Amino acid sequence: MGSLDGIEPLRDQLVTVIRERIGSGEYPPGSKLPTARELGEEFGISARTVTDALAILRESGDVIGVRGRGVFVKPADADE
Repeated sequence: MGSLDGIEPLRDQLVTVIRERIGSGEYPPGSKLPTARELGEEFGISARTVTDALAILRESGDVIGVRGRGVFVKPADADE
């Protein structure tokens, strides 16, 4: 789990990988995700592509952004 070698846009593949990591518990509720730069380095993609993927995850409610602190997996007790 974790390679971006499909035919879908890299952004969408990364969304899938992050959702899989959340579902598996690798990124547990309330945990901070790696930075866009770190994820970009891990997958060999631009930070901009990672930022776009994180925006999709924020819009869908999978993660929340905290200004000045980073992006976090939505806490289990969040009622959105």
